[in-house]
Amino acid sequence: MDVEKTLIPALAILATTVMSIATLWHQRRSSEQARLWERRTQLYVDLLANQHPYLAESDMDPAIRSYFGPQTCEERELLESLSARADAFATEPVARLWRDAVFRVHVVSTFVTEGMGDPRSPTPEERTEIAPLLEQRAAASDALRKQIRTDLKTYSRRRSLWGRRSRALPDG
Repeated sequence: MDVEKTLIPALAILATTVMSIATLWHQRRSSEQARLWERRTQLYVDLLANQHPYLAESDMDPAIRSYFGPQTCEERELLESLSARADAFATEPVARLWRDAVFRVHVVSTFVTEGMGDPRSPTPEERTEIAPLLEQRAAASDALRKQIRTDLKTYSRRRSLWGRRSRALPDG
């Protein structure tokens, strides 16, 4: 009988302690996941905002600006910061697609600066040569945008179902 009087309270104390530890561990893990999600979400918004062919407005002629990547020190620093954050917080597919998108911008920029005589008035041959590079750059940008939307789960099945239902509704 003495064993039952001491064992039951001891087991109750042990169970309470284990539950408290498990609860604290779960809360800490949830908090860490929430912080990571917030940082990743902000990073993805920044990547989308800066994935265009140029990273920031510059004094460059608007007619040729769309060909180039980062031009100023600030733009290059922004690119380095975004790339470092992508390596740290993005999922592997997004980080890979970001690197590819940046590379495609670089390829176009290099072609324009080294392979074109006057980017403001390219020859028909230069237009033909740059066309696939521009398509690859656009495809890389689209792939990045789609993967980010997939990661953030912004493609909603409900949204697409609602779209189909609303189109199927009769007028009037």
